[in-house]
Amino acid sequence: MEIKTQTLLKYENLYLEKWDCHRLAAHLQELACSVSSFGQKLTIIRTASMVTLILLCLMDSARLAAEPIPFRAVYKADYKGLPVSAVGIRELKRIENGKYQLSSTAQSFFVSVFEKSIFELHDQYPLPLEYDYKRTGIGKNRDTTLTFDRQTGKVVSEQGEWEIEAAKGILDKLSYQYRMREDLKHALKKGQSWPDLNYQVADNGRIKTYNFEITGEEFIDTPVGRIKTVKAIRIRKNGGRSTTFWLAPDYEFLLIRLLQTEKNGKGFELLLKEAQFGSQQVQGLE
Repeated sequence: MEIKTQTLLKYENLYLEKWDCHRLAAHLQELACSVSSFGQKLTIIRTASMVTLILLCLMDSARLAAEPIPFRAVYKADYKGLPVSAVGIRELKRIENGKYQLSSTAQSFFVSVFEKSIFELHDQYPLPLEYDYKRTGIGKNRDTTLTFDRQTGKVVSEQGEWEIEAAKGILDKLSYQYRMREDLKHALKKGQSWPDLNYQVADNGRIKTYNFEITGEEFIDTPVGRIKTVKAIRIRKNGGRSTTFWLAPDYEFLLIRLLQTEKNGKGFELLLKEAQFGSQQVQGLE
């Protein structure tokens, strides 16, 4: 990792400017061996130690920055068209062998829905390995497990329902949401305008394209205060079901609100109640 130093150093008429820290530390060590004065040697050794320490701190910071911040968010879940509310939980955590698990649960007296995506990261982007979906309660029960086999290039339904060819970059119905957060984080970090978001998702035996558009910024009132969000709307050709995400830039685009509405007016809404994001509690404005 190349880190540039802006400090101008002078030892025996030698100027070192904008060298990377690896070369600078090595050169200072060589220089310490070549001088005879104990005072000069001590000064150079101290400087080399400081440069090495800075380098180690920067490398550790870069490693930590690449690690996803785990979270556990609790939501109030409302089923529009039904006189019932529920509790929703979303959680991201690291599991064994460098893998990550993103899960979503919504549970009420009438229905329970559980989703789970297990994935690895490549250049901070998710490569799904397994996706589970379970629904029980009113209506038709469903139990689906998908396996993403990168060696064969296939996505397989473990229930034997279907098997499809899948090119590199295919996501599941949870991991695409993680990818969306990473794309928005990248745009924010680079000071770029919000990008159009397009994802290839394995969905019910087909590869579907999920298209989203960022339509602006909104403040959402929650039990933890008003939270600044960006609004992402899924674009559908048929104009039937509508899906909208509100995501918080201050918490790496954590989901704050989700609204899904059907043509008949029925639908589903999540609104953040509380969340632990890394070592901090999510808080809004007073």
